[in-house]
Amino acid sequence: MFKTKSFQLIFSLLAAALLWLVLILMGNLFSTGTGIHRLVEALGGSYQGYIQAAIYGVFTYSILELLEQRRFIRSQNQGFSLGLLPTRDQLVLSAEEVAQIKLNTIQMEKNGNDYLVADFIKKACTQYRNDQSVGETLQVFNAQVDNSKNEIEGKLETVRYLLGAVVSLGFIGTLIGLSTSIGMAHLAKTEEGMPAITSHLNVAFDTTLVALMAGLALNFFYHRYLEELDTFFSRAKGYIIDNLISRIYNKA
Repeated sequence: MFKTKSFQLIFSLLAAALLWLVLILMGNLFSTGTGIHRLVEALGGSYQGYIQAAIYGVFTYSILELLEQRRFIRSQNQGFSLGLLPTRDQLVLSAEEVAQIKLNTIQMEKNGNDYLVADFIKKACTQYRNDQSVGETLQVFNAQVDNSKNEIEGKLETVRYLLGAVVSLGFIGTLIGLSTSIGMAHLAKTEEGMPAITSHLNVAFDTTLVALMAGLALNFFYHRYLEELDTFFSRAKGYIIDNLISRIYNKA
């Protein structure tokens, strides 16, 4: 995990620096005052675009983190295709059959198939063995699944922080640009002063614009991941309740 996060950090820094350099080169290719030059400048294509470069770095790191989490959840969906639980209609399970399902699941894991669904099945079988109560098993099972989901969502705290950090960087850039422009107010009457003040004002508002656009894109990918996360856990609950817990026949 440490190596993965270190790679993500280094890659994000390099990607942001490379993008900034490309934007600067593009800015130098087009004449000042043209629309395309202004667009490139707004995106950070100048030596004053270090705030935009920082935003790109934070954005890239956040996307890599989300992709890593999304890859994990998508891989977990393969657990539903292992046939760990019977799906035939009107089938009931005895205590012995529940125990056998647990043993089969443990054997499957020994073969290198490690999935959350398998872990949930083992815990449900164990709980039923302990108290022989379907109601208690269902209650404890729901709590265990919710705890597992909360644990995975806890790994998103860094992304949640960076979502706010992207917008904050934009506001920081705005404050820097505005304060610099105010500090140059005494040059407003000079021929060279007004373009310099205008340039810093452009930087001030450009950083906020880039931050808001990056924040919108990042929020989209973040909520797409949350949708996949909710779908997986809802599917896991339905799969185990329908095909295991609700099928248990307690002779007592």
